[in-house]
Amino acid sequence: MIFDAMRLIQVALQRYILELEPELGLGQIVLIDNIGMAEELGGPNNQLNGHIVMSLVNLQEEATLKNGSHYRMDNGRTIYQNPPVNLNLFILFSSLHNQYETALRLLSRVVEFFQSQQEISFTSTPGNGSISRNVRLIPDLYSLSFEQVNQIWGSLGGKQVPFVMYRARLVAIEAQKRQGEGEVITGVSINE
Repeated sequence: MIFDAMRLIQVALQRYILELEPELGLGQIVLIDNIGMAEELGGPNNQLNGHIVMSLVNLQEEATLKNGSHYRMDNGRTIYQNPPVNLNLFILFSSLHNQYETALRLLSRVVEFFQSQQEISFTSTPGNGSISRNVRLIPDLYSLSFEQVNQIWGSLGGKQVPFVMYRARLVAIEAQKRQGEGEVITGVSINE
């Protein structure tokens, strides 16, 4: 489900950018990759140059939704199943380009995209046949302090490039395994 969420954002953002920046061509602009693996921006082996790179930098469980029901009804039977784990994904969008002005323009398109989308879901992003239909994300801009920015880029081992971080809320992960099931209790009788 994590990859499905990332892929959903990638497809929708790619479509948005190419609508507004057709001169960028038909190639892939938005990549899901580890920004920590980017070589020096101007280097000849930098495969990420000229792209917006989406990197998952942290996961956080949404504890407020942890106390869901363990039981549900399915065809007249009671099924016990652990409630799903609801996650917040912290996604770093880095704009890598040899021309700083172009990098900033692409980064602006990322912010514009999320400003125009209060929710990203399979239904709001058609044409995503390979993405699970249960994916629903609520993006929030996540501002970092200067100290946090230093720590993130220090841990990624790279030089800082233009970036923005978003928190994608409520990505639910649920195992398909049933824990147990039984008949529905329709009444109680007391024998004396």
